[in-house]
Amino acid sequence: MSKKNELERTIEFALKGTPQIKPEEKKKWLGEFRERIILGLTMEDARKPEALSAVRKGLQDPMGEMLIVNNNIPMDIMINYMKLAKEMDKEYKSIATNEKEAMGVVVASRSAVEREDVIFEIKELPEKFKHIKHKELCSDCYTELQQLEPEAIKGFKKLSFLDKMMGLYCGACRRDEDGGPLM
Repeated sequence: MSKKNELERTIEFALKGTPQIKPEEKKKWLGEFRERIILGLTMEDARKPEALSAVRKGLQDPMGEMLIVNNNIPMDIMINYMKLAKEMDKEYKSIATNEKEAMGVVVASRSAVEREDVIFEIKELPEKFKHIKHKELCSDCYTELQQLEPEAIKGFKKLSFLDKMMGLYCGACRRDEDGGPLM
């Protein structure tokens, strides 16, 4: 009986390869176990421009040792992740996978960290803030953005009186703040 079980195991090993621990979990988390994950972004979120700052925060975590990117992310976006990993002196890997549930970007540790909520959802900026040509905002738009997404405000500047006198206008609403005769 024991020989048959051993023979079956040998045949199964030859056909299927080395047995893996938690293969479904590793497929989702780009080759890592869930307990090693510090931050994970879905494929959709990983493509957003705002994702880079979230990944930077994940890599700043003392346990964040490596950045793993899904190979299905477009190369122009993947390059930004490569540069970020190099800038922060972290290990970078890209993993080729065709799994539908696989994450887009993962920040992981080499040891277990057991974090609760590791899937980070990127909040999109409102449409009027997405495609602006310059980053100066009137006080109304600046306050609106600050309330909606406090983290995103770092990339913008509030228009000063001098800026308005020089002819600069709000990049989001394309209007002068007070609409007075000098503007």
